[in-house]
Amino acid sequence: MPSQTLSAKGRQTRDAIERAARKLFAERGFHGTTLGDITSAAGKSPAAFYRYFADKEDLLAVLAQSFLHEVVAPSGSSIDLPESPDDDAFFRAVVTGYWNMFKQNIGIMIAVAQLAATQPRFAAVQNEFRRLGMDVVAASVQRAQEQGYAADLNPQHTAAAIALLFENFTSVFVGGSSGLGVEISDEDAIATLSRIWKKTLYGF
Repeated sequence: MPSQTLSAKGRQTRDAIERAARKLFAERGFHGTTLGDITSAAGKSPAAFYRYFADKEDLLAVLAQSFLHEVVAPSGSSIDLPESPDDDAFFRAVVTGYWNMFKQNIGIMIAVAQLAATQPRFAAVQNEFRRLGMDVVAASVQRAQEQGYAADLNPQHTAAAIALLFENFTSVFVGGSSGLGVEISDEDAIATLSRIWKKTLYGF
């Protein structure tokens, strides 16, 4: 049900369900969270849930689309490109924004990735996320080429490689412990990704 057609009480109910789901998906994972967990945490009945969502997957799809179009897309459209090869601040600012955005919405991001393997609608959402990141990286490659660097790089291919590297690295490490025997702080993770991106474009 579109939010603009809801009464004030209806919006409050739907918002409460969405907030509860975000929190529980982050804490327990999508598969570890039941519909009953969500309605209980929201203080709402199952009947109230079904007034707004067909099922748990429908709720996730709503949360993912909201995150994509209200948070991710606007943030990408406002990004400036590196002013020079010495513009470390550009890379750090973009990676910091990406890392924090992912961390704050980890439950949604991981759940979408899990369901994307078998469900086309979630694969489509995941690829929308990816394309937005790829657009930023491709634009940065083109800017470096305008500055006389990265002549041998294909912007689209490089964008896909870096965006997918970021996605997988962040998925594994954003929780603070990977189980790989490698511990990395948020600050070090951001610095590592920033350096990899900058060195790919400028070579130093």
